[in-house]
Amino acid sequence: MRGQMSGEQADSPLASWAELDKGVRRKLAQTAVLQEDISLVKSCLFELKQIASYLGQGWAVRPFGSIANGFAKRGSDLDATLFKDHSFQAADGDPEPSSSELLERVVALLQGKADIEIVEEVKGARIPILRMKYGGVLDVDLSFQNTEPLPNTQLLR
Repeated sequence: MRGQMSGEQADSPLASWAELDKGVRRKLAQTAVLQEDISLVKSCLFELKQIASYLGQGWAVRPFGSIANGFAKRGSDLDATLFKDHSFQAADGDPEPSSSELLERVVALLQGKADIEIVEEVKGARIPILRMKYGGVLDVDLSFQNTEPLPNTQLLR
């Protein structure tokens, strides 16, 4: 009968591939980043950029990794770095603070921010990292003067 598969046809490689495709698409849909996740990331980056502006002219925050290159899935963390943008001409002659000094200054600036919980300060690493939770949901790793991952993130877009 046309339109119905016999037992032999149902076990065919084509039917197996169709079932596999259906299963993969269902799994991908379950892990897809939701609009509310994107809004949370944007809100967090906005707050981090405000903190950077308090450090003076030329300070920037940029995301990198899966959230920045589009490979994120539901529950992915936000990796970002705070750095001095050297293309910006600074008017002040102040020496640039070390990464560890930056971490301390940012921690002080984050005190009292209701949406940001400091989870851990990783000071002993080659590149210090401030681990945070934003909005009680989003895990955030903020590194300092860590611009090496930025070009790689752009390559993967």
